[in-house]
Amino acid sequence: MNNFLLVNADTDSISICKQDMSPFSEEEQDKLLEDLNGQFPEHINFEEDGYFPVLIVLAAKNYILYDGKKIKTKGSSLKDTKKEPALREFLDSCIKLLVEDAPQEQLVETYNKYIKEALNVTDIKRWCSKKTITTAVETSERANETKVKDAIAGSEYKQGDKVYTFFKLDKSLCLVENFNGDYDKRKLLERLHKTSLVFKSILPVKDFFINYSLKKNFNKLEKNE
Repeated sequence: MNNFLLVNADTDSISICKQDMSPFSEEEQDKLLEDLNGQFPEHINFEEDGYFPVLIVLAAKNYILYDGKKIKTKGSSLKDTKKEPALREFLDSCIKLLVEDAPQEQLVETYNKYIKEALNVTDIKRWCSKKTITTAVETSERANETKVKDAIAGSEYKQGDKVYTFFKLDKSLCLVENFNGDYDKRKLLERLHKTSLVFKSILPVKDFFINYSLKKNFNKLEKNE
């Protein structure tokens, strides 16, 4: 009836906009909500989650919202608190550029900025992942857990503690406090590229964010250093 565009829909929410992308007045928003709820039984009730001039859908239940003042993100791929600080920072920078509709070249420049940092790390904590010492870490024979167990060997860390680790050149895990300049550059480049894949549904990631962790690309990169 209204001929709106359905921008996004998931389990418990919908997002719509007008065909000509013109804004909804407050009166229109109130009337739409009233009409929508009028089509459902009394115990089913929709509420307005906000009015957003910018909505970027990356995947199911993963999207970026901008109300004109503040950027909000929803979804596990955008809100992973265990992700390395440098990678969260990279995500936030790209999201800001997307919301601002900045030239695409700026996204590439941002990616390359973190490539350079990954190749010349001085503050390894920015590239460390947070891990919790669990029973599995102490007892499991799986590589993921045994690497953490080996990293904390000889330390005072105990079950329940959280530690920050990175990969050394020999592929072993190391505690942040034991950093001496030895780290796996290709691992950091791999993590950065995997993080960039969050945007693959809306950007030509292969063209924008080159996977420098691949041997052929990494060798070229080192020659140009």
